Amino acid sequence: LRELDPLSHDVLYDNGIPAICRKLSDDSYEEIKYDKMACSIQKNIVEKVTLHLCANPMQFTLLDTNPTDKQKEDFITIKKYWKMRNQDGMKSKMVYAQKSLGDAGLLYYFDYQGRIKSRLLCYPDYIILPLNDNNGDRLLDSVYYQDGDYQRIDSYDDKYLYRFINDGSSENGWFLEDMVLHGFEESPLITHRGEVAWNNVQSEINHYEIIFNIYNVIQKRQGWGLLFIKGNPKWGNTFNGSFVLTANGMNGNEASAEYKTPPTGEGMKDALNLLMEQIQKGAGFTQLLPKDITSMGDISGVAIQFSMSLDNQTALTGCIEYKNVADKMMRLFKYGLAKELNDIVVPNAITRFADVNISADFTVWMPKSDVEFSQRLVTLKQSGIISAKTATEICDLSKSDEENRLKDEEELKIQREKEANAQVVDINKQVETTTNVEEE
Repeated sequence: LRELDPLSHDVLYDNGIPAICRKLSDDSYEEIKYDKMACSIQKNIVEKVTLHLCANPMQFTLLDTNPTDKQKEDFITIKKYWKMRNQDGMKSKMVYAQKSLGDAGLLYYFDYQGRIKSRLLCYPDYIILPLNDNNGDRLLDSVYYQDGDYQRIDSYDDKYLYRFINDGSSENGWFLEDMVLHGFEESPLITHRGEVAWNNVQSEINHYEIIFNIYNVIQKRQGWGLLFIKGNPKWGNTFNGSFVLTANGMNGNEASAEYKTPPTGEGMKDALNLLMEQIQKGAGFTQLLPKDITSMGDISGVAIQFSMSLDNQTALTGCIEYKNVADKMMRLFKYGLAKELNDIVVPNAITRFADVNISADFTVWMPKSDVEFSQRLVTLKQSGIISAKTATEICDLSKSDEENRLKDEEELKIQREKEANAQVVDINKQVETTTNVEEE
C-alpha cells in the first residue's frame, strides 16, 4: 500500500534531497521551503494493465457442437443476466485489486431475495488464505477478517461454509463456531494471487522520483538565472526609465556585470526519460501522451497497436493467467442463476442450464479503427475463414441476442418473398383471366 499511495512514497521523507538556502544580510542562512513531490507511476501502471485486460466484455463461447434451440435460448438468458448483474464490472474490480495488492477474492452468494450476487474481498478488510494439497489442487478457500472485537475465518469447500472464531473464550484460540451449506456445487469463493503490476520496476521508480525532485530543486533555485556583478555595486539614478549600476573600488577593466543563464538540466532530463523507458519495459505497459503522436489526420489502428505492443503482450499473458478465474465465475453465476430462476422464470432451469456448456475468456482491449475492424470482419466472412456466427460474437456492436435477431430478419425476408411471389401469381392469374375473357 505504501508503494501504491503517492503520499506514502519514501522520497517524501528522504533527507538526501538537497535543500535550498539563501544568505541574509546578517550573514545568517535561511532555508527556502520546498515541497517534495511523489509520482503516481504505480497507479498509472495498475490502471493501464487493468484497462487492457478488462475493458472488453467477457467473451463467451457455447461449446456444444450442435446446440438445440433451448440451449441457444438459455445461453442468451445467462448472458443477459450476466450483464444485468454487472459481472464484467466485478471482474474489473477483482483484477484491479489483485494487481494493486497482490491477492483478491470474489465471493458469490444469494442475497435476501434469493438473487445471485458477487462481492469483492481484498486487503485491508479481508486477507485471502487459500489451502492446496501437494498436487496444487484447492482444498479450502478461506478468508480472514475482523468482526468487531473478534477475529473470524470463513472457509469454503465444495459443500460447506465453516465459520471459525477467536473471541478469547477458548484456550486454543480458534474454534469452529458453525458449519452450514453454502448452496453451490463448488467453493463460491474465487481467489487469485500474484505479483503487483509494478513489482519488477519499484527500484527504478524510486530512482526516478529522487532525480525528479533534485531536478526541481535546482530549477527552483536557479531556474530564472542570476545577475553576476564583479566589483562594489551601487545603484545610481534612473536614466530613460532604467537604473544605472556602477561598480566602485576596482579598476574599470576589472568591474563587470553580466546575466548568467540558468542551467538547462539536459543530463537530468535524459536520465529521467531513460528511467521512464526502462519502467515501461519492465512493467510491460506503454504511456502515450498527446505530444507523442505527431501524425496528422486519421491514425491507423494498426499503427497504434504496434506502438503499444508492450500493453498487448502483458494483456495476453493476463488472459491466460485469469482463464481459470473467468471459467469459475461463469460456472458459479450459471448455477446460482439457475437456482434463482428455477420454475419461476425458466422451467427446470437447474437441469436446463446444466446442459449449457459455456467457456469464458478475457479478451485484450486495444485502440482500433472501427472502419478497419468492420472491413476485416467482412473480408474474413466472405473468404470463408470465419462464420457469420463468429463475426457476430466478436463484433462490438452486436447484442447478446443478435443471433435471434438475424434469424428473425431471415424469417421475415423469406415471408416477404413468399408474399411477393403470391402477389405475382395472383396478378398473373388476373391477367390470364382477363385475356381469356377478351378472346371469348
